[in-house]
Amino acid sequence: MFERKTSKQPPQEPIPAVTPKTEPVVNKASTIAKRLEGVLAVIGSKVKVNGDIISSEDLLVEGEVTGTITLTDNELVVGTSGRVQANISAKTVRIEGEVKGDVDGSERVVICASGNVQGNVSSPRVMLEDGGRFKGSIDMGGSKPAVTAKPAPSSAPEVHSIDKAG
Repeated sequence: MFERKTSKQPPQEPIPAVTPKTEPVVNKASTIAKRLEGVLAVIGSKVKVNGDIISSEDLLVEGEVTGTITLTDNELVVGTSGRVQANISAKTVRIEGEVKGDVDGSERVVICASGNVQGNVSSPRVMLEDGGRFKGSIDMGGSKPAVTAKPAPSSAPEVHSIDKAG
């Protein structure tokens, strides 16, 4: 009455263990570290500065600055959350946020797609990415005199010939 029925079923293949796909954990600190690679000084997003900034280090501005910024031989990056109301003078300037004031880049100025500049830009190389906003004038150094190459002095002694005629 209670007999087991034995049926011959084909052996089942073992079910492979399913490992859930895990997305790589994005560490906010490592993302910020990559963003700051090569940048030595930072003005954070919750920092407000009123006055003059003079630096001999690269600078990232994510906060608010009012006054002047001078980085003679270094790079200034105005980050996406950066708000600057200042005249800027630096070797290279990259604007991802908002700048109201004149910008002087001795090498280049880049206004990124997220950037907004209201002021005059002076630099030998100026780049405005698609989507970047700009209101002002651009001077790409047309008034500076061109430097002409001078021939290098010869290291060989000069030879003079003397003609002994009559």
